[in-house]
Amino acid sequence: MQKYKVTVCVPCYGRPQRTLRALDCLMQQDFVGWEAFFVGDNCPDFQKLIDDGRFREYCYAAKEKGNLLVYHNLGKNYGSWGYEVRNRIIRAAESDYFVFMDNDDMIKPNHLSNYYSAINNTNCDFVYFNTLISVMYDNGEKLEQIRNAELKFGSIGHQELIVKTSFLKYMPPQKPFYGHDWELVENMMKFGNYQKSNAEPTYIFKGVGDLRKDNID
Repeated sequence: MQKYKVTVCVPCYGRPQRTLRALDCLMQQDFVGWEAFFVGDNCPDFQKLIDDGRFREYCYAAKEKGNLLVYHNLGKNYGSWGYEVRNRIIRAAESDYFVFMDNDDMIKPNHLSNYYSAINNTNCDFVYFNTLISVMYDNGEKLEQIRNAELKFGSIGHQELIVKTSFLKYMPPQKPFYGHDWELVENMMKFGNYQKSNAEPTYIFKGVGDLRKDNID
C-alpha cells in the first residue's frame, strides 16, 4: 500500500456547499502526496453529494495529481462534534503526518506545504499554528483577525495541529464531549515533543456569527 506524506481528516455534517468549497481548497493545494478522508456522520446532505456523483469527479482529479480522496457516509449518526469520524480516519490513515479540517472552513493553497515543512525532518511529534478567523455577522459586518494559538483550553483546536501519524495512533481515542480536541493536545503534551510555528496562518476559520440561526450554508 502506498504511504502518503499527509492525511487530511474532514468530518462532515450539513453545509453541503461549504463541503464542496473545502474540496476545492484541497484540490488547489501546491502540495503533492496527500490522502484526504471526507466522512459524513450519517449526514443526508453529504449523501446527496455522493449520490449525484460530485465526489467521483474530485477523486479522479486527485488521482491524476498523485493524491488520494476517500469519501464515505457513516450508517449511524454519532454527533458530539465529529469525534467518531475522527477516530475512524485516524485508524485508517497511512501517512507520515496528519492534519484536521472542518468542512465549513477554508485553507490557503500553501496550507499543506506550510504545515508539512514545519514538522518534516524535525524531532517534533506535533507542531501547532495560528489561524485566521474570518466571521460574517448578520448586519453585514466582517471580522478578520489572527487567533494566537496557545496550549490551553479554548485557545487551540484540531485545525491548528499537524501530528506525526504514528504518534497520533498511540493517543487515546477522541471522546464524545466538547473539548476532546484539547484533551488530545493535553495527552500529546505529556508524551511528545512539540513546538509552535511562526509561519503566517494558512487555515481560515470561517464563521457566520448570528446568521447560524438562519441555517445559512
